[in-house]
Amino acid sequence: VMNNLTRNEYAAGLAIDGEDGGTGAAYAVSMDHMGHPIASSVRDNYLNLISIGKQNEVPIFAGGGIGKNGNIAANAAALIMLGASGVQIGKYVMQAAAGCVGTEEDRCNVCNLGICPKGITSQDPRLYRRLDPEDVAERLVDIFVSFDTQLKKIVAPLGRSTSLPIGMSDALGIDDKNIADRLSIKYVV
Repeated sequence: VMNNLTRNEYAAGLAIDGEDGGTGAAYAVSMDHMGHPIASSVRDNYLNLISIGKQNEVPIFAGGGIGKNGNIAANAAALIMLGASGVQIGKYVMQAAAGCVGTEEDRCNVCNLGICPKGITSQDPRLYRRLDPEDVAERLVDIFVSFDTQLKKIVAPLGRSTSLPIGMSDALGIDDKNIADRLSIKYVV
């Protein structure tokens, strides 16, 4: 896919969705046993763009599992430093802002059936009346303002107050030698 995108002058970008993405409608087997780790996919594609001199021409957008550990800003910053131009989050927003009753451990798996008990993914008037769009909008604003503040705190020590540290992997380190080698980042003890 990346090779085809780099040959086309009109490529808008590449969206990579990792192994941990999916709504409550996703089957456990696809959530837990499919896909490829997002970090290595982003890194591989970014390094490929560097090798052909197009790292500033084809943006990479990363998604899937961002915020799973509870810190979307830290996850986003790491992916950006590995080469992502931006990140996309979905399930976390649905759970935190809209009040989804599913969790990472206990998905209700009815998003695609139109019977969401919170009315998030329902067309049934009895169910969607349970969702207050104004409250969801306020919580969404709070989430993104908080995300923005946290991301700025993470990247400010790198001298980046107005731009993202895309591909600035020298700011990353990990205590797992195999992962450090795989991602071409520092191994720290």
